[in-house]
Amino acid sequence: MNQYNWEEDYKSNDILWGLKPNEVLTRYVKLLPENGKVLDIGIGEGRNALFFAKLGFEVEGIDLSQTAVQRCKELSNKYGVQLKASVNDILSFDISSEKYDLIILSNVLNFFTPDEISKIINKVNTGLRKNGLIYITAFNIAEPSIESIKKKYEEIDENTYFNHNKNMNLHYFTETEFKGLVSEYEIISFSNSYSLDLSHGKPHYHSSFEILSRK
Repeated sequence: MNQYNWEEDYKSNDILWGLKPNEVLTRYVKLLPENGKVLDIGIGEGRNALFFAKLGFEVEGIDLSQTAVQRCKELSNKYGVQLKASVNDILSFDISSEKYDLIILSNVLNFFTPDEISKIINKVNTGLRKNGLIYITAFNIAEPSIESIKKKYEEIDENTYFNHNKNMNLHYFTETEFKGLVSEYEIISFSNSYSLDLSHGKPHYHSSFEILSRK
């Protein structure tokens, strides 16, 4: 089953998610080895990838949206930095064993089923080097939009919904489930936030978990 690819969302916005990197990544960048390798899954327009590329890291990213990837490449040229961005689906993308020092999953996992999420995390675990970092943000079960989602989407699993018209999954995490994604890792930073999102559309709030862990 093909996934919702966000193409129309990117085309209808000049910059869909903004260009400011996630603050936790900027705060802990010194934990990474100099010239380390970074994989950004769901690279979008490159807000996190460009930050690391500017610092001299070897950055690779994938996204389902051709428009997002093209914008990311254009911005990398504008800023005079090098990164590798391609149109790919994480479920079929091959992550080489112990290749990366940091793997980013920023607002990505919500759009997969629990079984798919497990497969993605297994891939990430394989791809991380010893002492490598994994960064994840995702909406949780306190997300304000969840009540409207329940009315529009079919519930296909616990806290998991599917929109047949959009071909889109939405999964919301409990804290136990979210921390369980990295249960064998050292937690560097964890937060549960309720914040105003001004990056796209009308101002709205999200309830999210954010974690940075070390293998």
